[in-house]
Amino acid sequence: MLSAVLFVLIIPAAIISDILIIVVFVLWFTVIHVAYFVVTQRSGGQSPGKRLAHIRVVDALGRTPDPAALVRRTVPLIIEYLYVIAFVGMMTSRYRQRLGDRWAHTYVIQATAGLRAGREQSAAS
Repeated sequence: MLSAVLFVLIIPAAIISDILIIVVFVLWFTVIHVAYFVVTQRSGGQSPGKRLAHIRVVDALGRTPDPAALVRRTVPLIIEYLYVIAFVGMMTSRYRQRLGDRWAHTYVIQATAGLRAGREQSAAS
């Protein structure tokens, strides 16, 4: 405890405030980042970018993932912005899933394929 107090007293206040600003920025960015993907994908599994690319996120049953799965899917994106990590994750996955998709048990599919699967399940019921 004493060493922590001495450490804070030795470091100039400007450096401490810079560090606090960086920490707050990173935390704020993380919260906004996760919230954006969860909010935009929870209704149909598509963010605006996925809609343009005609892809969507589904769970193992072909349904839109629940918010908890979307959070699990999004959190690893923070480290996967180092594209080597994402690339290695996808190349070692049988279904070319990112690490977040594996953790959340979600899949990215063509948007029309998911609609056909949903219709087939509805017809079978």
